[in-house]
Amino acid sequence: MRQTIIALSAAAFAAGLLAQPAAAAKTKMGCEIGKEVWNATEGKCVPGKPKYAKKSTAKATAKTSKATAKKAPPKQ
Repeated sequence: MRQTIIALSAAAFAAGLLAQPAAAAKTKMGCEIGKEVWNATEGKCVPGKPKYAKKSTAKATAKTSKATAKKAPPKQ
């Protein structure tokens, strides 16, 4: 009887851990990154994209390689 109660409580505990949704990455104000922005007028997070979003690394490296190619003339 004791073993059954212990096994059932352990199963319920494990099911409770697995039932929780995954936590989304949040900013310091509590807004979800990429989906919400902080609106100071309303005093809360509102849906929308950030005004100053970070560029992807592929775009950033492509621009820097083009810029260096234009600036540096070939050595002869």
